[in-house]
Amino acid sequence: MHIRSQKLSDFFNIGRDLGWDVEQQKWTVNQLIGPEGLSYTVGDIIPGGIPEDLPIIKSGNRYGYPPLRERIVETMEYDVDADHMLLTLGTQMSNFLAFATLLEPGDEAIVETPSWEQPRVLCEAFRADCKLIRREEELDWKFDLEKLESLMGPKVKLIYICHPNNPTGACLDEAELRAVCDIAAKHGAYVVSDEIYRGMEWSGDPSPSVANTYERGVSTSSISKILGMSGTRLGWLATPDRDFMERCMELKYYITLHQLSRLDETVAMAAMERQKFWAMARNSMRVAKANYDLVTKWMENSDVFRWVPPKGGFLSFPHYDLDIPSWDLCIALIKEPYRTYLIPGSCYGYENYVRLGFGPSTPTEDVRNGLEQLSAFIDDYRDGKIALSA
Repeated sequence: MHIRSQKLSDFFNIGRDLGWDVEQQKWTVNQLIGPEGLSYTVGDIIPGGIPEDLPIIKSGNRYGYPPLRERIVETMEYDVDADHMLLTLGTQMSNFLAFATLLEPGDEAIVETPSWEQPRVLCEAFRADCKLIRREEELDWKFDLEKLESLMGPKVKLIYICHPNNPTGACLDEAELRAVCDIAAKHGAYVVSDEIYRGMEWSGDPSPSVANTYERGVSTSSISKILGMSGTRLGWLATPDRDFMERCMELKYYITLHQLSRLDETVAMAAMERQKFWAMARNSMRVAKANYDLVTKWMENSDVFRWVPPKGGFLSFPHYDLDIPSWDLCIALIKEPYRTYLIPGSCYGYENYVRLGFGPSTPTEDVRNGLEQLSAFIDDYRDGKIALSA
């Protein structure tokens, strides 16, 4: 198996090399890519901290700690029971298990774009044909359902969506998600929905989950984004299809063994308590609102950038009207004197767009500074003061 590096990963590496202080563990640039909610300490999650007598061992259940699975089902309002949930080492692993279980060489998968790069890489690794369905700005970053249906065929085993979407922040409503599932059902295909940003909707109402919508729906998620707990490597896969979940479980054994870290499960068990979880999620949204409002005002006053305001999460995908490739623009921005970190739209296959994040883990003052530097870059570029370099 040969995995090629993708442009998105390449630019993440550039961002880390140029903007992250390893010793201080902090950004040295105006970080306008933040997708995560507020970060919490162990003391915030578990008053008094981790019990000193907690054994640092793996847990003892091949599906994951049963009370935690039950708590996730309750808190995330899945219409499946805990026996239809598998705990994993994060959403990445859940997606991997779903793709690896469903795809054989010569199969086809329909993958939305722009979106997270992992599904395209997995299709290549499993020698399956990846057919892209493009989200369109003119449709508020949704995709044309007729075009989706035209891509279907007997070889299509799954449709992948990221919902709410990374990087556009677009959300499907219940009727739209049902339409996607109806298209899949005509061909017996699964719908794998990466729902890592579910619960971060600006309307206050969680997006519909595919596990609640379709008998072959597969919802993947974790607590890393909504609660800013990326250091806790614990995610899940939920589906009405128990046989499919069992197949994923059997494959998981040969990657990580069955059991997870008892330490991670203990922290997640506390964080996923329904009242605590949603209180922390609402707090993240409240703090992020200042950043959201700041970016909104800046976009309204810009004659170069425009955006479709995101419906969910802390990411957006604005278009810019400058005669400069997005990769070159973002390289120039992250260097002196601007020191501002954006992601090129070309990493997602969309030129003259950038990914702009404003999560509450980024202080509002840093967001303001980044937008001011972006304005300064625009002025300097127009005045011919910028010499582009690799």
